[in-house]
Amino acid sequence: MKLVLSFQGVLVREYALDRPVLTIGRHQENDIVIDHMGVSGTHARVAVDGQSVILTDLRSTNGTYVNGHRVTEAELRPNDWISIGKHILTFKAGAR
Repeated sequence: MKLVLSFQGVLVREYALDRPVLTIGRHQENDIVIDHMGVSGTHARVAVDGQSVILTDLRSTNGTYVNGHRVTEAELRPNDWISIGKHILTFKAGAR
């Protein structure tokens, strides 16, 4: 399982979901750093529990969106796309 980060349709980086919890945000101490002013310091969290992947918004200023819908928490499905600021993270469930 992984998240694929893109900006304006261009691949930026891939992140393996190889730990129980990863954080997403603008500050450097996050596991997934998105350096953009539309992203909160600590914006969201991804929790992996077996085959379930739960995305939680951490009371971010501009919100977290899954497939265009604002969420506070959502279980991710293959190919769901997460909008954080102007960046997109696509959830890939397969090994590759």
